[in-house]
Amino acid sequence: MRSEAAVIHVGEALASGILHVVSALADETVAAGLPTVVIYGRRPETPADLPDWFDPRVRLVPVDGWGDRSPVGSLRGTARAAVVLQRELSRLQGGVLHLHSTYAGVLGRLVPTPGWRRFYTPHGYAFLNGSHSPALRGLTLVSEAALASRAHTIAVSRAEGAVAARFARGQTVSVVQNGVDYDSPASPGPEMDERFLVASVGRAAYQRRPDLFVEMKALLGDDADTAFHWFGDGPDRELLVGAGVAVSGWLPKPDAAAAIARTDILVHFSAFEGLPLSLLEAMGAGRPVVASDLPVIREVVDDAGILVRNPPEAAEAVRRLRADESLRAELSARAHDRARRLFTRRAMVERTLATYGL
Repeated sequence: MRSEAAVIHVGEALASGILHVVSALADETVAAGLPTVVIYGRRPETPADLPDWFDPRVRLVPVDGWGDRSPVGSLRGTARAAVVLQRELSRLQGGVLHLHSTYAGVLGRLVPTPGWRRFYTPHGYAFLNGSHSPALRGLTLVSEAALASRAHTIAVSRAEGAVAARFARGQTVSVVQNGVDYDSPASPGPEMDERFLVASVGRAAYQRRPDLFVEMKALLGDDADTAFHWFGDGPDRELLVGAGVAVSGWLPKPDAAAAIARTDILVHFSAFEGLPLSLLEAMGAGRPVVASDLPVIREVVDDAGILVRNPPEAAEAVRRLRADESLRAELSARAHDRARRLFTRRAMVERTLATYGL
């Protein structure tokens, strides 16, 4: 790698899958001797032990209030982030600026960056989020179209890359699929229910459709031998709790891995995705999965799980897997092999650095 280069990552929503990706990339470049900075906002799901996710040589620069999604708070946070970004750009001699998700993508493609090569990863385009107002979705769509030529887009899946290509207008779009370190140590974790466990993992919000998980649970009915858990937290927590789903809250990384490993069936409903790391983690742990039939999910799962279009199909898939131990074992083996063969952290990091030109 060139010794004069530096790397700056910018992410308003440094949590969940984005945090896994940024920490993997940042640790690699700082270990290679490149000054590496992460400018970030804090969301409710951002872990309190954030420094523990990074090599201590990575410089973490928080932006106060960047993560507040209220109209006024969002504007103030973004203005602060612009000041911080310009300061950090001026401190270093140039290199790679990698923008993660919509807010960072808009900011970083508007700020002048002489001497820096800009890269942008949507991690799931915001205009696909049906929980946003039509006005906001329209604004983000227009922004993506207008700013696409101002950075090299690195999509996290072939499905996201196809969307990016429609904006590119001749600009290069690269696809680097997300990957996971499947051999990181897991803690013993909290004591788990010994019943047959049907679980979901992630932010309890529209993207992960907790309402569909609740509907599926109702269709399955009460069964003293089956437990339903949601590993994560979010604004729709009470919807889940009210339906009798146990919600763990945000777990430390080793505890989350342990919880997934104890799950009998992982259900992954989704409204839209970049490429879901929680699904990769479940597959890598050899968990049979039932997931929404979306292009990006098909890209990940293929024949290593059961794809469904709605809660009745999901309920039927859970019943089928619950009753057929050999089918669970077959899908577990397929999922384990597919995830660890195709979606590794090492491959993700190496392909991203090659795209940077480092």
